[in-house]
Amino acid sequence: MKSLRAKVGCISTARQSDGGGFSTGCEAMDQWLPGGGLHPSTLTEWIAAHDSAAAGSLAMAAAANRLRQIPGRPLVIVDCSGTFYPPAAVSLGVPHQRMILLRPRSGADAIWAIDQSLRSGAAAAVWASLPMRVDDRDARRLQLAAETGRTPGLLVRGFAARGKPSFAEVQFYVSQQQRAPARAVTNRSDETRSVTNRSDNARSVTNRSRDFEVISVTLDRVRGGAVGRQLALQIIDAATIRPLSTTGPQTKRHETAAEHLASQLAHPAIAKRVATRRDARTAS
Repeated sequence: MKSLRAKVGCISTARQSDGGGFSTGCEAMDQWLPGGGLHPSTLTEWIAAHDSAAAGSLAMAAAANRLRQIPGRPLVIVDCSGTFYPPAAVSLGVPHQRMILLRPRSGADAIWAIDQSLRSGAAAAVWASLPMRVDDRDARRLQLAAETGRTPGLLVRGFAARGKPSFAEVQFYVSQQQRAPARAVTNRSDETRSVTNRSDNARSVTNRSRDFEVISVTLDRVRGGAVGRQLALQIIDAATIRPLSTTGPQTKRHETAAEHLASQLAHPAIAKRVATRRDARTAS
């Protein structure tokens, strides 16, 4: 199935670029995409493998690039879980005066807010964290809203959304390796430790990307391109994404053997011999 999805992605028609595309924030990832970047009238999903900030940080880096391209419009942020940390977005290049932060009370309110923000065309982009399940009807609704308003939807979703049908033009799967914890300083005063603990507790999920050293990104879905590409990267100071290594599309070898066996059994002569042996074993 993975190989079939890759072939279908290659032969599907890529969306025509009108020069209005924008960067993901990583040149190596941009090269995976047929238009050399993200299209402004589409949805893009970052699927998080873990409860961390890696996927949200990469989506926010893309939003920062969109804001630089459209200087007169704000970024609408839909925070369903109430954990968004504005200083982390600022560190990734998003000006605080251009943020509109929404915290809906329910999943239905979140879908409505995203839909209206995309459809209006008044925002440069819509960044949203969606921990809840999104059904096909709502997903299609958001896709049409992005096309109508020519506004990109940058959606951060949980692991349960991976492999499910999606109306996103591009889908990235994001996982990471946890950084080894730094050794504690034994001669700190009680007051210093108290301040540090309060600071650590105040950090939200959006600001935990510094806890992870290497981020792995896999291209799970792209219209008009090849899926399965992988990249290891780091987010370093000044909101710079530094690629470490990249690999091409992957295909599971055991699937080839299974397909070969299935094709053999489908041949009439071979199927007859197999049935004869089975009947002989049953009789004995």
